[in-house]
Amino acid sequence: MPITKYQVYYRKLKDILNSIKDREGYPNDSLAFAHWFLKHQVGLDDQQIGEVIIDGNGDYGIDAVYLNDKKLHVYQFKFPTEKNINKEIEQGDILKTFNGFDALVDNKYKSGKANKSFIAMKEYLRDEEVYEFDINFVSYNKGIKSNANVEVLRNRSSQYEDDYDFRYKLYDRDTILNIFEKSQRNTSVDVKLTYKNMANSYAGENIESSVGVVNAAKLVESVKDELSVVFDENIRLYESDSKVNEGIYKTASGNDTSGMFYYYNNGITFICDDYKNSPNNNTLFMKGASIVNGCQTVTTLARAYDDSRLRDDADLLVRVIKIKKYSERAKITKYLNSQTQIKESYFIANHPIVRDLQEDLLKDNYYLERQTNELSHKQKYDSEYLKGKELQVLKLSDVIQRYTGYYVDKYAHIAKSGKGALFENDNIEEILGEINAAKVIKSLETYETISGVITSYRRMRRNSEKNDFLHYLGVKKEEFIFNEYLFVNTTDILLLNTVHKLSELDEEAEINTLIKVGILIIRDVIKSNDGYKQTPPATLMKRKAVYESVRKYIEENQVSLKKLIQ
Repeated sequence: MPITKYQVYYRKLKDILNSIKDREGYPNDSLAFAHWFLKHQVGLDDQQIGEVIIDGNGDYGIDAVYLNDKKLHVYQFKFPTEKNINKEIEQGDILKTFNGFDALVDNKYKSGKANKSFIAMKEYLRDEEVYEFDINFVSYNKGIKSNANVEVLRNRSSQYEDDYDFRYKLYDRDTILNIFEKSQRNTSVDVKLTYKNMANSYAGENIESSVGVVNAAKLVESVKDELSVVFDENIRLYESDSKVNEGIYKTASGNDTSGMFYYYNNGITFICDDYKNSPNNNTLFMKGASIVNGCQTVTTLARAYDDSRLRDDADLLVRVIKIKKYSERAKITKYLNSQTQIKESYFIANHPIVRDLQEDLLKDNYYLERQTNELSHKQKYDSEYLKGKELQVLKLSDVIQRYTGYYVDKYAHIAKSGKGALFENDNIEEILGEINAAKVIKSLETYETISGVITSYRRMRRNSEKNDFLHYLGVKKEEFIFNEYLFVNTTDILLLNTVHKLSELDEEAEINTLIKVGILIIRDVIKSNDGYKQTPPATLMKRKAVYESVRKYIEENQVSLKKLIQ
């Protein structure tokens, strides 16, 4: 019997999940699968993932809960055995997750059998404003296909839709394959575009462009197999469930509006390394192509196409820009996307301090990616670029967060509560004011060590036989009071800031000593404050007041702490 593509990818993914399981101490493949998905699809880092995963018995069918911009994302993950990848999610599992959602968000529902992670998340949400909700079913199988399961899904969803903004999303094995390929492939692809008309437009030194009209269905057909990667140079990816995108959908699929789509829509822009025009059969072949403006339009048209709703008379404007110079490509992408609201974090890539920082870090074999996938992109077009160097690649957003958490007391709590705010104009200028390569490396190395300690705590939480965290603290198992250390799961930035304040007392102190003392200080500060004890740890670790309390504790106990860390 031949091996299917689903089996081939399953085995590749299984190897990756085994590595994640060993590293993070997950008890099963599905939680390792959750970790992989949240990293590659949602964009969370290892510490964020550890905070949002709900693991163990009593999870109520919910494997992860992520709150972002007042929108709550609830996840169920299924990574079955290989023999079951042709099956669907069981109806009982669907219903279990909906019941878990009720227990999580509705205070009328009691969660007496819930595990500690579930209860902590429920308590955390009581203090948060949430206006949108979605449930995500993620499974490496057929997902939810049968009429009976689809009916259950729709019926349960309808119970919420009248009361608040609620959606569900399905990620089956085909979607997972796209995500896997995106994580493995280069950023740009080759595209053969069929057009209605196409004419040379504006040209300059080492740059030229063409403008034309393309049928919407033909456009979708040319890129539908590459949707996971064709936007990788775009600053902003698809925003699901937005009113603008619903308007695009209705226009392209409406009897009375589709013929006017060209006039209602701004069109899209391709950027590519090279293109060749074949006027005899109206095709344009692009090498190294990426859609840098129009992601919302193309993805929405693809959705209408898949729903068999995209009408034949829907056309749109297409601009194609040929340029190889990476820095200019980045500028074009930036300015094309400046017409709509974009997070400031995307726009500091060309800040002169960031450029200098990139060069300085390179001397210590760190490559600071000012733009997504910058290193692989440059090496693709210049095979000699940094050839043979062993480099550790750094994300700009992570560098700013870690550096701020360690050195910039004023904004340390923001690095935890919402690091996007760090990139607002006034904040980022102040943060960049004292930054240098040595400080960045110090903050990153300290954060990495702290992350390892937090991971050992999570292993112990998942398996009581894993005692590395107790050995690290030097505490006997029978003396350990679990509830006093719940904060450790989400304490990465507070502990980072605390370690820095302690290191100022003794610059020669050993890092693990500083971390151990830091954990004990945070524990004692929380124990001594009734308000802190009653606040869910995930909420408390974002509050400015607790950061200030820890710093005050260190300031008032300098003499005893110096002796302790020597």
